This record gives sequence, C-alpha cells and structure tokens, in this order.
Amino acid sequence: MPEATAPAPVRSFWSGTITFGLVSIPVDFYAAARPRQKALKLVDAQGHPLGRQYTRESDGKPLSRNEIVRGYETDDGRLVVVTDEEFASAAPETSRDIDLHRFVPLAQIAPAYFVRPYFLAPAARSGKAYTLLAQTMERSGKVGIGRLVMRSHEYLVALIAEGGVLRAETLRTFDELRTPEAVGLPAPVEPPRKLLDAFAREVGALIEKRLDLHELEDREAEALQALAQRKARQGRDVVEDAPAAEDADADADEGGAAKVVDLVQLLRRSLAGRSGEAPAKAARTESPPAPPAPTGSLADKTREELYRMAAERQLPGRSRMNKAQLLEALQPKRARRRG
Repeated sequence: MPEATAPAPVRSFWSGTITFGLVSIPVDFYAAARPRQKALKLVDAQGHPLGRQYTRESDGKPLSRNEIVRGYETDDGRLVVVTDEEFASAAPETSRDIDLHRFVPLAQIAPAYFVRPYFLAPAARSGKAYTLLAQTMERSGKVGIGRLVMRSHEYLVALIAEGGVLRAETLRTFDELRTPEAVGLPAPVEPPRKLLDAFAREVGALIEKRLDLHELEDREAEALQALAQRKARQGRDVVEDAPAAEDADADADEGGAAKVVDLVQLLRRSLAGRSGEAPAKAARTESPPAPPAPTGSLADKTREELYRMAAERQLPGRSRMNKAQLLEALQPKRARRRG
C-alpha cells in the first residue's frame, strides 16, 4: 500500500571508485533496501530499556567487557585467542576502490548468491562515465564481478546495470551455499506426461502478464503496526518514555560482537593460510575513527582510550590487560611508587 507521507531523503553512507583497466568512476553508495519492520524493543514493565549482559556458560557469572577476549573456534573444536593486534592484521587493506576484475552474463549468477543491494550514484563529475558504463553493461547483458573493502570488511560484489542505474549486490562466497545433494535431495526423475499436463493447467490458471508489486507486502508487519497504533489510541498498555541507562560497556560489547561476526570468514581464511606463522607486526588497515578523548585524569578514561595510549607507547602485553592493569601500566613511575 502506498505510504501516507513522503519518505525522508536517503543519504549516501559510503563512497568509492569503480576501477577496471584505465577506467575510474567515483560513486556514492545508497542502501537499496529498508528494514522490513520496526524492531520490537525489550523493556521492563516501567518502560526502561534493557541492557545486554554477557555471562560465562559454565557457571553463569556475569562478565565485564574487560574480562572478555576474542576466541576463534577451529574445525576440531579448539578455541584460539586472537589478540587485538592479530585481529587488526587479519583485516583487509583499507581501500576505496571497487575493483572489477571480470564481466560475466547475469544468468550465470544464481539468485541465491545475492545478499544485499545498494544503488550507486555518480559522484563529483563522473556522470558521463557512469552513464556510459551503465548503458554498455545493460546492452551487453553483462555484470561486473569485483571486490570492495567497506567498514573493515571485504565484500564480493556484482555490479548490475538496470534502467540506466548501477546497482551493487553483495555476494555470498562459493562455499557458503549448499548443493541439493548436500541436503539430501533426490535426483530428479521424469514424471508421467499426464501428470505434467495436469500441473501445467494448474499453473496456467494463475499466470499473469505482470507482477503486481502490491502483492509483495509484509502482512505480519502491517498487522503489528495496526495493533500498536490501535492500543496507543485507546491508551492501553502504554508506558511513559524512560531515560535510557548509559552503559558504555554494553554498547562496546555489541559493537565488538558485530565486528567479530563481520570478520569471522576473513579470520578463518587468514588462520588457515598462515598456520604456524607469526602474526603481522603492523596492522594493514586504518582503525575506525576514535572518539575524542575526555578531559581529566587517566582514571576517567575508558579502557579503549587507555589501550590507545598504551599502543602509542608500545607497552608490551597491552592487549591482555583490563582497565585497571592498563591504568597501572600508564601511570608515571613516581605516581606508582607513591601508591
């Protein structure tokens, strides 16, 4: 159903340069898909938002962020601790290039490989080159296959031209998809002709010349939205807005968990390819921009800020230190003797 109000303008969230041969075309990335529905928030009976708390599986003990490290599970079930330096060295080299290395027919890419779509818009003065590439690809029926590094994660992408617009589709890797044989599907057999004709008649009765896009609606989300709005109008089960509790550790945990998930495939390939080798001495990627350090004493700083200071001073063993240990290591020698 059409939206009642005009949608808010969409902003570009990333920019890069399409490169192949001697061609370079700057583009801006826009998300081509929106969230399916508003997420339900977890709150208590008074409407206070709930925070995440990590616990140890063996005894249920709650853990702070300073007690948590990254662990990579090998194929034989063992856990290998990955330090911050090793984690950074495994990340791909930072680049703004969308490096296309070949063009193939679109029909050769099964829909199951597509993950997430993005619209690409010409940036700077690349409008003419953008249009030439889009029209050339569309007329030839070819799509570009390449790689890009976005937010410290390397993606496989298919560059598709449609209606004069370029769209990038992130792709699953070959080993992520199962084959029909892997899930136990039997080999196809030739059915009797009479049954084929009967099924063809049933399918033919439902054939339409054009897909009605309004049929692609989320009835569950619409029903949930209608329920919430109806109860809000009636004043039923409405809680007053409660101030969200500030929990820096919880926020950091969520961000860290997301980063581990993003790079797990990269770590798997990296560890498998260099088993027995020492980790790279220097990270090859730029770290995400750090928040401004707060003013005040060292005790007022977060563990992340203390860790960055320790990295600048090249303190050994810093990746395994909690906040208290980092604080002790960073204190001037005179101050530590007085304590």
